[in-house]
Amino acid sequence: MHRLKYLLLLLLFSCTKDGAGLLDKAESGDLNEDRVFSNAKYTKEFLTDIYRRIPYGWDNNVYLDAATDDGESRPWWGWVNNVHVGAYNPTSLPDKFKRWADYYAAIRACNLFLSKIDNVPPDPEQYMSDEEIRTRLKYEALCLRAFYYAELVRWYGGVPIITKVLQRDSPELYSARANLAEVKEFILAQCDTAAAHLPARQTGIDYMRVTSGFAKAIKARLLLHLASPLFNGTTSGPASPWSWGDYDVNRWKEAADAAKAVIDHTDENGAPVYNLVVKTEANNYFGSKNSYPGSYKAMGWFNVFITRVNPEIILSYGKKGMTNELDKWQLPGAMQKAGDASYTLPTYNYAACFETKEGYPVYQTDDYGVPLLDGNGQFLVNPASGFDPQHPYENRDSRFYHSLWYNGSRFGGVTFNPWRSEDGSLGQEYLTGYGHTGLFLRKFMDPKNISLNNGVTGQTNHNFPLYRFVEMLLSYAEALNEYLPDGAARTEVISVLDQIRERADMPDVTETFTKNGWNVNDQQQMRKFIRNERRIELAFEEHRFFDIRRWLIGEHTQKVVYEHDIFKKLDGTFEYTIKVWERRVFQPRHNLLPLPQSEVNNNPNMQQNPGW
Repeated sequence: MHRLKYLLLLLLFSCTKDGAGLLDKAESGDLNEDRVFSNAKYTKEFLTDIYRRIPYGWDNNVYLDAATDDGESRPWWGWVNNVHVGAYNPTSLPDKFKRWADYYAAIRACNLFLSKIDNVPPDPEQYMSDEEIRTRLKYEALCLRAFYYAELVRWYGGVPIITKVLQRDSPELYSARANLAEVKEFILAQCDTAAAHLPARQTGIDYMRVTSGFAKAIKARLLLHLASPLFNGTTSGPASPWSWGDYDVNRWKEAADAAKAVIDHTDENGAPVYNLVVKTEANNYFGSKNSYPGSYKAMGWFNVFITRVNPEIILSYGKKGMTNELDKWQLPGAMQKAGDASYTLPTYNYAACFETKEGYPVYQTDDYGVPLLDGNGQFLVNPASGFDPQHPYENRDSRFYHSLWYNGSRFGGVTFNPWRSEDGSLGQEYLTGYGHTGLFLRKFMDPKNISLNNGVTGQTNHNFPLYRFVEMLLSYAEALNEYLPDGAARTEVISVLDQIRERADMPDVTETFTKNGWNVNDQQQMRKFIRNERRIELAFEEHRFFDIRRWLIGEHTQKVVYEHDIFKKLDGTFEYTIKVWERRVFQPRHNLLPLPQSEVNNNPNMQQNPGW
């Protein structure tokens, strides 16, 4: 219990990721809690520190998707490998998984801020010049608290709900975990209240602060999770922090309505706040030093991640600003000449999910999207696609070319050579002693403004989206498809998916289904299609990790990951083979994180998650 109390009190002294919190100065006597909340400037900075606790994909250089079938970490022996082999438990968790302490520290900071904000003296100069600013800051904190609770639900299920600043003798320290109905009611109420008081848009230096649309998006994401098989299962039983105890199709309808509310969100003048970034560029946009065989009508998807202010972003993390740091992290060391990097490597499992540009899957897959194997362990080609596994990078969905570097592709005038040769030599980008998949991650990079000249040169904006509009489109399509009876018309589902397909310059849904012999009103076929679109659109944005868990497909999809082996013959031609890179462990208990065992030991009312 002492450890829990310490964690909940920790933010009296520190409230940033790096320990540089405003109240750290209290130790030297410069600041204390009373001084912070008697000064408008310090109070606003305290709230900014709470924003800094929001998790983001660049944290520790390795994307969370490296812990899924879509990725691998180049230094494969780190925390990611602990996840791959199931080597974590309630007493030993990877740092990336210590969310309980991190999020409750942020929640305590929100509670402290909310308990003080009404009495902070106004600052007529700038920081709190009127009551409207005070009110906005108050509901930003309320919204952030809802966000952190919603994140806890994604990781753990139901959790204790704490809404005030606790002391060492507070009885709430012995709170039980709320069940799903209780956390849903609490978070939704917080989101609705925040949405009613926050602006539709934040501008200028406040652009990356929360809005009414973000509050609605928290609600939509949470309800999608609560409607999914992980929680909304078909097995009857008592309600708990990890199960409703029954299946209710109306939970999908509620999730669909919440996503639609974000899609239809308007500002104070009635204008739509969000839309997809759609852009066409000239065919020479990337110049002669960079390869891009995709459609130049599909450049909107690329621009989302390098344009700081754009209408697709609901909330993003832009801490890196103008930089080339991310590009260095994703490029192999031989290219960037600054030591080994390429911290997150895409797998061939991920590359295999992209269709041809005509809309045909290139491989035959099972209901979970896992490629079927032939007698030689190679993925079975879809004969209708015309795909040639010896020319595997030709004629693919344009998002493939925005997402991956592969053998023969060019960046900054340098060709990727991740091959091994018949004469025993290795290509410059063939990784030895580390993870090797034959592929590198291009998504998020900006080959237009970043290049190579004895190392990485140039700078650009980088947006890591925490929530973006396309997630809401995909969530609406998924939830509505699950709600509608099998065989019912799916007009609205098709309509929102067509927006995504059109932006990617891919055939629309009806054309794609027709040429593949599928039925657009078949729930299972549409489910498989939506899940694949979601996988492509949201890859490496910290969705796949949760999607495989809420869909309960981890035992089918997470057991084997593949590399693309490129063998260069003496005549200079290449032979491509799909090989097992790693066999992994996934068990039902991995669908939720274990609570830290010390919390269970010290609180007699705290239930551990199943299997732990």
